[in-house]
Order: sequence, then structure tokens, then C-alpha cells
Amino acid sequence: MITRSRRLIWWLLAVCVALAALILALLPAEKTIGPVVKIVYLHGALSRAGMIGFMAGGAAGLGYLALRRLALVRWSAALTLSGWGFWVAHFIVSMPATHFTWGPWIAWGEPRVTMTLQVIAAGLAVLAVGWLLANAYFTAGADALLGAAVLFLAERTGVLRHPLDPIANSPALVFRLAYLALLVPVIAAMALAAWRLTGASLLQPAPADDQTAGHEAEV
Repeated sequence: MITRSRRLIWWLLAVCVALAALILALLPAEKTIGPVVKIVYLHGALSRAGMIGFMAGGAAGLGYLALRRLALVRWSAALTLSGWGFWVAHFIVSMPATHFTWGPWIAWGEPRVTMTLQVIAAGLAVLAVGWLLANAYFTAGADALLGAAVLFLAERTGVLRHPLDPIANSPALVFRLAYLALLVPVIAAMALAAWRLTGASLLQPAPADDQTAGHEAEV
């Protein structure tokens, strides 16, 4: 049963990757930056997926603190790790987009870039300490705080040259629709990766106390 579930996840992930690649292949070039717009769109979709992973992981962490269900903290850890991975991917993809549009590979003076690197570092610290401690309370609480911090930083960080949500403000309907279509397989891939990670041995935080373990056994 577990093997079938894992195979299903890998097949679904392959479908998501194929759909995303097809959408990007069919996306027309933009009149100003040409085909580079495809990289920009992928960068944006990966960023959204990463943020959703962080926030969903934080919500699951809050759920564990309230209900003491081990399944919730496992989902919290898995969603946070998956979201962090997609967030790192969005930064890597942003490098060629930055190079072809502005010149440098990394726009060091841009506030959004600084925020991105801060989230990567904070996420890595939370994941590493959570893995070392393997404590459900710590994992759930840290994931909840990280999700809230990512949301706060995303809302409060300004821009210099980086356009603020250029896709949503684009006058071309085809680009807005293409971006919405791209979001579906990318976010689905993030969720599927988290689903696969819920069974990973490295993401199995122990119950905080015997009472929690007993409650989990009852349900």
C-alpha cells in the first residue's frame, strides 16, 4: 500500500512538471524582455508555492499545538521543508531572470532579495534545529512562527527596481491567465512533495510527553 502511494505521488509530480513545462513552452514572448518572461513567471510561481508551504506548515503547527495530533506536526514539518525547497528554487530561478533583465546575477541592494535570503537562512535554521531536537512542540511552534514571519516580511518589504506583482498588474490578459494556469501545477507539486515527506524518517518528531502519545494512540 505504501509503495503504491509513493508511486502515485511520483506519477502526479511528473504530471505537474510536464504541465508546467507545457504552459511555459506555449507562453508567448513579452515585447520588452522577450522569452525571459518565461523565467520570470516560473520564478513567481515558485515563490508563491514556497510562501504557501511556509504558511500551511505554520497553520498545521498551530493545529498540533491546539489538538496534539501527531499527523499535524508531521504535516507541519513536511510542508515547511517543501515550502523552503520551493523558496530556494525561486531564488535560484530568479538569478538568470535578474541577469538577463538588469545585468547582475543577484541584485544585492534590492530589499526583496535581502528578504528572500533572510527567509532561506531562517528556514534552514528552523529545519536544522527541529531535526536535531526531534521534539513535536518545538517543531510545531517554530514552524508557526516561521510561517507568520514569512507572511509579515512579504507584506512589509518594499521594492527599488523589482516590480511589485508585475503579473497581476499586466495589461495583457493572456499573461495573467497563463500565470494562474502555471500556479496550479507548481503549487500542486509543492503539496505533493510535502505529502511524500510526511513519511520520511527524518521528519518524525516525537510526542512532547507521554500524555500526548497516549492521546494520539486513542484517536
